[in-house]
Amino acid sequence: MHNQKQIITAKPDGFTTYLKKIWAYKSLIWVFAIRDLKVKYAQTFLGIGWSVLQPVTALIIYSFFFGFVLNWNAGSLPFPVYVLSGLIGWNFFSYIIYQGSSSIQDASNTIKKIYFPKSILPFSKVVIGLVELLLSLFLFVPILFHYKISVSWHIVFFPFAILFNAFCGLLPVFVIAIFAYKKRDLFHLLPYIVTFGIWFTPVFFTHNLLPKRFSFVMNLNPMTNVVDFWRWTLFDYGSFDFIWIINFFIVLVLCIIGMYFYNQKESEFSDYV
Repeated sequence: MHNQKQIITAKPDGFTTYLKKIWAYKSLIWVFAIRDLKVKYAQTFLGIGWSVLQPVTALIIYSFFFGFVLNWNAGSLPFPVYVLSGLIGWNFFSYIIYQGSSSIQDASNTIKKIYFPKSILPFSKVVIGLVELLLSLFLFVPILFHYKISVSWHIVFFPFAILFNAFCGLLPVFVIAIFAYKKRDLFHLLPYIVTFGIWFTPVFFTHNLLPKRFSFVMNLNPMTNVVDFWRWTLFDYGSFDFIWIINFFIVLVLCIIGMYFYNQKESEFSDYV
């Protein structure tokens, strides 16, 4: 019986081969995710409770300032429910971007010691973000009881909302990794981009606050589609828009293309971390 040998070179793999390697190393996604979760909440008083406290704090601030002070409303949906359903999607998106973009640098010691497809790292951040997202969903329980709101049957599309959300986060991660592994200016710009991005996404404001002639700008933002899709999925808020499907596949294709070029460059990552 012959022993199979794996030959590792600096030459980029074909994309199909690369995908097969990711599947072969898929267990590392869970290993890295569990490790990072333990490190993240180690020696903290609240532990994993921080995953709930952060969206609660944002919910209180946005609901008070925009809902109470400015008297904004969300029509048929209570304003705190509207804000929370937007925050959950946005927080998942921003977590993937922040943590996924820095995952190569954070794992520099591991990268220099062992071989594995580097896409494993941002994928592990998606898993952690998903854990925090699911914990945040428990915030809906007391709020829905308070406002006597029931969840829509559209909840069956919940997995597609998560996938759309995750792809929107992974796409900039791959793009940033391609261009920033040598020059890290993008890492300094990233907080500004994400901070301003929420003002172009209907997390705490509704579409009707913008003039109709600018509504197309909102539809060009995939995260607008994601947030709207979340609300439609959970509460049947708004109407299903075919643009969601179009943008889903656009983001998916761009994400695959970004991953392809990420594969072409990843052999050089260890030289710059």
